[in-house]
Amino acid sequence: MIILSTSTSFEVFFGSAVLHEITFYLAAAALLILTVESCVRLLKRDSFGITVGVYVTVFAWYFVDPFINPEQYDYFPPSSLGQSYGQVLLFLIGFRVFAPVAIRWIVRRPSSGVFDTRLTPEQILIGAGALWFLLFVIGIARMGGDVMSAVFPLDGRFGPTMWGRGAVDSSGSGFLISFAGYLFLAVTALLGVLIFFQRSNAGRLLAGAMFAITLPSFFLAGARSHFLVVVMPFIITYLLYGRQVLILKLAILAIAFFCLIEGFKFVTVFRLVGFRDVLASKNPYELMDKDTPTVGLNMIGELCFVNIYLDSGGTSPAYGARYLNELLNFIPRSIWPSKPMLGIDYAKWRGFEIADSEDGELGVNTTVASGMIGGGVLNFGQIFGPVAAGILMALWAGLLIRWWEQRKSLLRLMLFILGAALTFNLGRDISMLVLWPVVFAYFFIRLIENWATKRFVRLPQLATAVPVKVGSMHVVAGRLSP
Repeated sequence: MIILSTSTSFEVFFGSAVLHEITFYLAAAALLILTVESCVRLLKRDSFGITVGVYVTVFAWYFVDPFINPEQYDYFPPSSLGQSYGQVLLFLIGFRVFAPVAIRWIVRRPSSGVFDTRLTPEQILIGAGALWFLLFVIGIARMGGDVMSAVFPLDGRFGPTMWGRGAVDSSGSGFLISFAGYLFLAVTALLGVLIFFQRSNAGRLLAGAMFAITLPSFFLAGARSHFLVVVMPFIITYLLYGRQVLILKLAILAIAFFCLIEGFKFVTVFRLVGFRDVLASKNPYELMDKDTPTVGLNMIGELCFVNIYLDSGGTSPAYGARYLNELLNFIPRSIWPSKPMLGIDYAKWRGFEIADSEDGELGVNTTVASGMIGGGVLNFGQIFGPVAAGILMALWAGLLIRWWEQRKSLLRLMLFILGAALTFNLGRDISMLVLWPVVFAYFFIRLIENWATKRFVRLPQLATAVPVKVGSMHVVAGRLSP
C-alpha cells in the first residue's frame, strides 16, 4: 500500500506545475550545495556546520509538500510558483552571505555567564523537576483537580487544557497563563535532555517519568508545534549522546519519524472533534480516510499566496512593523489595549473570516502562518523580504553556535539543544510565539548560574571539562580550585 502510494505520488509530482519552473531547480541546486558544504564542515568539527539545521528546515517546509501533495500546486499561476522559488533562492543567498558575519559578531561577544557552576546533572534535575512539579500542580488546579483530563485532554482543541485561555484575553491573568504554559513547555523539553546525563538509574527513571507523564497532554491538545518542541530535544540528544551504535540510532529514529508522521495525521483529523472515538475503536485507522495526506508543510504554497496578496493590493510591505509587533506581543493586553492581533489580516484575506460569531474572538476561525520567507516578504517586500528573513535566520544560527561553543557547561548544552529543536518550527514563522520556550529556558538557566555564583563566591569563570566517550557523553561536574 505504501509503495503504491509512493509510486502514485512520484507520477503526479513529475507532471506537476512545480517542475516547469527553472527557479525550482536553481533553488534546489543552491540548497543541495549549501547542505553539502555544512555537512562537510560538520565532519571537520567546524561549528559552522550547525547551519545545516536551517537548510533542513528550508527543505522540509518549501520542497517536501509539492512532492506529497503535488495536485494542490496546479492551481497556482506559473508566474507565482516561479517567483516564490526565486525568493527561496534569495533567502538562501542572503543567509549564506550574512551567516559568517552574524556568527563572528555573536560568538565573539563577551559573556557574563558562569559556566563552571559546580552543579551535577542530578542537582540540575532536582531544580528542573521541582519547577516542573510546581507548574504541573498549578495546571491540575486550573483543571479543577481533574488529573486525568489534565494529562489526557481527549477533547482536543475545543476541550479544557492546563494552559488554555481565550484567544483575546485582556486580563493580567491571561499573560500569567501564557507565561506558565511556555515555561512548562521549556522545562518538559529540558527534562527529556536530562535523561541522558543522569549517572544513576533512579535519576534516569525520575526524569523519564516526568517527561513521559507530560507528553500526552501536548500531543492530544492538537498543537503539533508544541509537541515537537517537547520531543525534538529528546531525539536530538539521543542522536548525539545515545550509547547505541550509529546504524541502530538511525534505524530507531527512522521508526520514530514514521510514528510521528502517522500520529500527526490523527492529530490533524481529530483535534477539532476529540480523540474519544479513536481510543474506543479497536482499529483507529478505520475512522480515517485511507488516503489522508500529510499536511501542514505547505509554506511554498503560502509564499505564493503572500505574493498574490501583495500584488492584489490587499496590503503593502510593513517595513518591519509585523516583526516589531511579534517582538512586543508579550505585553499584556491589559496594559496595551490596542495591541495588534498577529496575522489576522492575512487570515481574513485567505478566507477564514467569521462574521457575527460569538466564538470568533479574533474574527477568524483559524490563523494562517505565512512561513519564514513569507513573513519576510510581508515585512520588506518581494525582493528584500527574503533576504531580511535570511539575515534573521543567520542571527539565530549565530546564537545557536555561541551556545554550542559553551557546551562544556551542561546548562548551555541544554539551551543549544532546545534552540536547535526550535529551528524547525521557525520555518513556519519567525515569531516570538515560537521562541518563547528558549527565552524562558535561558532565564531559568541564568538564574541557576547566578545562584551558583552566589553560593560559590570565589568560583572562577571557566568552562567545566566534559569527558567524551565513543558513542556517549558523560557530564561530570568539574571542581576547579579557586
